[in-house]
Amino acid sequence: MKNYLLINNKLEQLLDEKLTVRKTHLTRLLEQCKWYEGQKLSAEHPPTSITYMGMAAANLSLAYLLTKQEHYLTEAKRWLFTACRYECWGYGFLVDVDLSASWLLFGFGLTYNWIAEYLSPEEKQEVLDKLILQGNKMFNYGEENRGNCWSTNYWQNHNWINYTGLLTTAYAIAPEYKGAKNWIDVVKDNFEKVFKWMPEDGSDYEGTGYWRYAINFLLTTADLIKENEGVDYFDTPFMKNTFYYRLYQSAPNWEENINFSDVHDRKSSHSISAYYKIASEYNNGHAQWIGNLVKNKFLFREAYESKLFPGIMPEAFLEYIWYNKDVYEEEPNNLPLTRYFADLGLAVIRSSWDRDAMHFSIKSSAPGGHKQWEKSWDLDTEKGWRTRSLTHYHVDFNSFILMSHDSPLAIDEGFHRTSRAKVHNIITVDGTGCVGEKIWDEGTLEDSERFDLNCKGVYNVWRDVKREAIAEVEDYKSEGGYTYYIAESSKLYYPEMALTRNARMVLYSEMGYIIMMDELKSEKEHKYTWRLHGEQFAKKVEGINVYRVKNGKGSLNIYPVMPDNLECRIEETVIREIMTPQRPDDIREIKLKTLCIENQDKEKNVHFLNVLQTESSFSDELLEVKPIKDENFLGIEIKKGNKIEQFIYSDKSNIDYDGIRSDAKWISIVKENDEVVKYAVCQGTSLQVNDLNIFENENPSNQFYEIK
Repeated sequence: MKNYLLINNKLEQLLDEKLTVRKTHLTRLLEQCKWYEGQKLSAEHPPTSITYMGMAAANLSLAYLLTKQEHYLTEAKRWLFTACRYECWGYGFLVDVDLSASWLLFGFGLTYNWIAEYLSPEEKQEVLDKLILQGNKMFNYGEENRGNCWSTNYWQNHNWINYTGLLTTAYAIAPEYKGAKNWIDVVKDNFEKVFKWMPEDGSDYEGTGYWRYAINFLLTTADLIKENEGVDYFDTPFMKNTFYYRLYQSAPNWEENINFSDVHDRKSSHSISAYYKIASEYNNGHAQWIGNLVKNKFLFREAYESKLFPGIMPEAFLEYIWYNKDVYEEEPNNLPLTRYFADLGLAVIRSSWDRDAMHFSIKSSAPGGHKQWEKSWDLDTEKGWRTRSLTHYHVDFNSFILMSHDSPLAIDEGFHRTSRAKVHNIITVDGTGCVGEKIWDEGTLEDSERFDLNCKGVYNVWRDVKREAIAEVEDYKSEGGYTYYIAESSKLYYPEMALTRNARMVLYSEMGYIIMMDELKSEKEHKYTWRLHGEQFAKKVEGINVYRVKNGKGSLNIYPVMPDNLECRIEETVIREIMTPQRPDDIREIKLKTLCIENQDKEKNVHFLNVLQTESSFSDELLEVKPIKDENFLGIEIKKGNKIEQFIYSDKSNIDYDGIRSDAKWISIVKENDEVVKYAVCQGTSLQVNDLNIFENENPSNQFYEIK
């Protein structure tokens, strides 16, 4: 029996199940094919991306295999031959050798493999000749520019998509074209490196949007190589864990995403087919659950609101093939509410699995993640290459995103071709951000790195950043009713600022708020600006120093506690630019409503201490917040109902306040009706409360404990 690519030996099963367990998937596939029949196709290459054309042919070809209805074959041929008769594949940028071409090699490679026997000899030869031509263009470009293009950008979506397209076509035409063996060997070598060098925690530095854009290609390559070469890349740490990166970067309503890095919008991150393939490969009920959820509830809204192209609708054929009825759904409410992805320095905190839950994410790492940063530097130093393509990675070290009550409250700007610190929820120093934001001389910018003719910013902000210029998480711990995170990023700021420390600490004690402390130290005096961006303007609560952001059903109360001489202002930050060079008229504009907190007088060393409380926008309950200040320590006392939390930090490890004594770096005590119900000690040997020793240890250690 013929071996159909991706279908493998399951064609009979797919046929048998089309009116039973796959009935709704068949309906979805045929509805997508019906849509294709109404589309007009240009005899000339349109002035835009044509990635969708290969997917159209693949959908129609599968529909023909399943139904043997001639109109699906006729329509598949219309899409196939229209594009095969284009002189080139692609528009405006890297024509024939990048995404438009590779998406077509993927879709048309499958189409050729699936329906070549139903083409006339002349038709078959025409398609074969075009695939050989385009495949060689892609292959040769990658080889000729090795070390300086996508062919060695091992961590970037263009590498995965371009080489998966080439590999698909190579396996499809290998019986008739001997040169395909060379393609296969090079692509196999590439993905051996990719799957080995991707982060073990499954995170993707390009964000959830590009994760969904590229994940089907990684899954396809793993499938093709496993079936044809016997090498199982599904059995690698990245592939085993990457679903949970995506799951934990879902908003509590599950329909939207957490949009760190280049994510076009909060509706561009689901792939039903990817979820089904992951569910099938790993018997993962969580993936099956969210795949069905998106299919049944979110599919069409994602299709019309997402700015990702070609989007979710053309993946119908993959959904049909990869669905596995034997995987039972499992809701995520049996998973921990917190998760840490070490390579990206990404911590996720949820208050529950409910739709109105608080969702807080913060990240800080070397640019592009630690594993990519270190390995790419080694490769580049050894070979004289440039393997880092970080244009989709933002200046968002120590930045956070906060959602609650189904509403975005502290937001990221999402897709942005000019990455800057000031458009993220981080601290700027005298108005400056990352060292890479400095404008390069006109002659040093390549076309792909210049975002506009006026050169108001740079596309690849990380290109000339030095190896030692990284951010990193110093500590993370989640237990005993606390989650603690601290990350340091001073090396990523302008050297002229002479920063020696920029550490952001987050403490969540499961009390409905986040304590955030930023420690700034420098050899020079500065004005530091703490920034929080929202969809709506923050408004000062009358009579007290609290700022409130109301957005739909959710509200965020910001309590600025320190520095003592702080001043606050509200401003609007406007971002307006094109989405892609292939669609220059597709312009995205976003207006960030920004709360800025600053020290009034320039100082070398400053601590920002803020409390972020989420609640329903229909509730106006406020916390009672009181600063704690001494020459040896600083902190905050927060009263909520009958509970009080005292957080105290001392860089001298000398805490003595209100009956509390400790040699720790910081402590937290939560009391309910004056009884200690939980406590946290960081880098300490003792904690006394009203002369009662509640923690003792011979050596400095961390202890987070909830008293049952």
